[in-house]
Amino acid sequence: MIPSDQELIVKAQAGDKQAFTELFDRYRKKILSYLYRYTGNYQMAEDITIDTFLNAYTSLSRYKDMGIFSSWLYKIATNRAKDELRKQRQYKEIRIENLSDGEPESLSIEELIADESTRPDYEARKNELAKFIETTLAKLKKKYREALLLCDVEGMGLLEASRILKCNPITVSTRLRRARKIFYDLLEKHGYQH
Repeated sequence: MIPSDQELIVKAQAGDKQAFTELFDRYRKKILSYLYRYTGNYQMAEDITIDTFLNAYTSLSRYKDMGIFSSWLYKIATNRAKDELRKQRQYKEIRIENLSDGEPESLSIEELIADESTRPDYEARKNELAKFIETTLAKLKKKYREALLLCDVEGMGLLEASRILKCNPITVSTRLRRARKIFYDLLEKHGYQH
């Protein structure tokens, strides 16, 4: 039987290093993927991932059933990424003031790629779209990128994302709608249909 996160946390807090290694193995790829999309830099994402787990390990004694363990990790990762990007000033922002106020339908990033699978140039277009999405993510304002990554890419609900981002669920919902709007406008501008 696979132990729950909470069971592993209790063991890790009691000094069982293997229990924390299991938590690391369980969440490393998800955190790395999230951080890569967040920062747009794979090496930076790897470094922040390691830093996130080191911070979690050293803070584990203070973790007292603070909610979902993965949300706690994402919160640490998000804060570390913000700090690193603030230091490096590597991201540019898309200004949304000039965009129309129409609201796009709800569609995840993965679904944007999935519809064209019958075309002969599917793989090339899929790779091109994936690269375009990564580039666009890197250009989004931080608050929109966070909402889009946590909700649409990582599959979190508004409540869980709001805990990570330290704001209310309505704010996350608003940011998510604006981020999706930017994506749809840019996709249409570059000839992609949704």
